[in-house]
Amino acid sequence: MVKFEKLTTTPAFLSQFENKVLYSEHHEDISVTYKSTYTLKYVIEGTKHYSINHQDFEVLQNQYLLLNNERDIHTEAQKGTKGLSLFISPELIKDVHLFHSNNYNPSFHFFELVQPAPIEAIAPIIQELIWYFEQYPIYPKNELDTLFIRLSEIIVKQQMKVHDKFYNLNISKQETKNELYKTICMSQEYINDHVCDSINLADISKNIGLSKYYLHRLFTEIIGITPLAYLTSIRINKAKERLRKSNDPIFDIAISCGFENTAYFSNVFKKYVGSSPSIYRDAL
Repeated sequence: MVKFEKLTTTPAFLSQFENKVLYSEHHEDISVTYKSTYTLKYVIEGTKHYSINHQDFEVLQNQYLLLNNERDIHTEAQKGTKGLSLFISPELIKDVHLFHSNNYNPSFHFFELVQPAPIEAIAPIIQELIWYFEQYPIYPKNELDTLFIRLSEIIVKQQMKVHDKFYNLNISKQETKNELYKTICMSQEYINDHVCDSINLADISKNIGLSKYYLHRLFTEIIGITPLAYLTSIRINKAKERLRKSNDPIFDIAISCGFENTAYFSNVFKKYVGSSPSIYRDAL
């Protein structure tokens, strides 16, 4: 059973250990402390500050933070901030782990890092949950339960995959894994922030302080694609959104999404999407 709650006042709870989705729209400044299960903290609008185990995290709009079980969380946010919290019980974490690996590791944990805009598999589900909370006074419970389970499964599988990648790289020390994963997240954030600019591997490498070779290898091993392929995928997704939501000329969309010209944009778009930008728009 999954619980769904919309919150507009200062939270009064002391703990959150069940499967639950909490939508928060703060009508006043808040400062609250509570104990929690495995959690995803996503910021819809504004900025939220979290203190966990003597570590401070600042989560900006469209960023998210994963937290482990039995954490004492202190949250601060200003009036007008909106967020979505996904609380995943240890029992569900175990079920997902066993289903996909047949070998549950009781020491399994999330990498506790602020991460850039959610990956493509996570983002649509988060947006759909937000849409339900903002549009419906009464939620279609069965659909929301399904969304919660799908999102929880994707998060756990993604974290399991990251752990496996580090194992394959013969990196076992947890502190080292945390630092390297933090570096990868920083490079993703840099790419997301400069998606419309003319950047290359050298720019990304210089910004995060890793050699081009090591960045390319580490990013590819952990994320599954090269940094420049990741950049292209972000640009294509941005272009698809513009094609869906605007009547702007193809040329304007190409340039604003970081492509040098219309011809190059059309070729790359067709390679990734399977049709030209104009055909894609006409089919909508």
